[in-house]
Amino acid sequence: MTRFGRRTLLKSGAAAALLAALPARVLAQDGDIHIAIAGPMTGDSASMGLNAQRGAAAAMELINAAGGVNGRKIVVEFFDDMGQPREAASVARRIVDAGIYAAVIGHVNSSCTLAAMPIYAETGLPVLCGSSSNSQVTESGWTNIIRCTIRDDYGAQQYSAYAVNNLGKKKLGILFANDDFGRGLRDKMMTAADALGAEVVADAGFTPNVDKDFSAIVTDFVAKGVEVFMLNCNYTEGGLFLGQAQSLGVSGIPTVGPDSLLYNEFIELAQGAAEGANVLAAYDPYSANEKTVAFMTKFAADYDALPSQVAVFTCDLLMLVQTLMAGGTEAPDLIAAAKAATFEGVGGTYNWNEKGDVESRTFAVVTVKDGAFASTGITVDETGLEVLR
Repeated sequence: MTRFGRRTLLKSGAAAALLAALPARVLAQDGDIHIAIAGPMTGDSASMGLNAQRGAAAAMELINAAGGVNGRKIVVEFFDDMGQPREAASVARRIVDAGIYAAVIGHVNSSCTLAAMPIYAETGLPVLCGSSSNSQVTESGWTNIIRCTIRDDYGAQQYSAYAVNNLGKKKLGILFANDDFGRGLRDKMMTAADALGAEVVADAGFTPNVDKDFSAIVTDFVAKGVEVFMLNCNYTEGGLFLGQAQSLGVSGIPTVGPDSLLYNEFIELAQGAAEGANVLAAYDPYSANEKTVAFMTKFAADYDALPSQVAVFTCDLLMLVQTLMAGGTEAPDLIAAAKAATFEGVGGTYNWNEKGDVESRTFAVVTVKDGAFASTGITVDETGLEVLR
């Protein structure tokens, strides 16, 4: 099969030909609509993949009850990228070469999405991404992707603003995953801290899924007078970091982090040290929205857990596919149709711009109280961020 580079494809008539061929390949197989869901089903980020599966299960229950897409079934198939970019590229190649998928929901980790996108772009396969927040996901020129989560450059400003304005801290210490997700957050967070009159007095990177001992970093942070821990990482490393800080006798330093910490494992690994942590979530789990309440109630009953954004956005993206295709949208047109639509889902209201970024989204601040996640009802004080916008 001829391979096309992304730029060549986007600038040539080959793109239209390939896209026109897509529905014939996808829909002529067995009448079903096949959707690939890609994420870390194993490894240190496996709870994210599990949340994707749980979100998909919730969506499929609703889709099946509604009769699918005008009587046709949606079939979801899961692909494990293990949270590793190289594996994500391999997964993307298998999905594209299979030639049966109407769309991909994924990937979860930013590095994995960035590694996979050039392959999906070869045929313009629609990619509906829930949680990859690195700005390059939508700044790299790909036209076949939308995402639900809030992008890092905006999110980083919010994290810093919460630490400085809401918590009153001026000396930040950043623990970051040494990947696209963590580095992107760190860089933008430093810029925002400076604009807010604060300072990042310490920062330290680690290799995801490899590094487990953070005691030296904790010691360095404390020695440099860090007043707030900024955890730009997933739940595994975030929990281990706080647990090890506690074992070293460190207490009283508040925590701020993204909703990649919004997993029970974060609380468990921290061994009590996550109490009072502040997690900024890209959807509000405590919204009075009828769909959110129903989803939350059932999720808690089924799994005794708070759904992460991966579960919520996977559910909503599958429902979006069902809604658009039931209305007559063909597979190659899913992204363009989504950008032109307003969609109401479990995670609230979605509108996408031409780049594929979700618009008009704000963070909900969730805390850990008595060993469980709880609402704070607090909004981020954005005073001072005007200079960055």
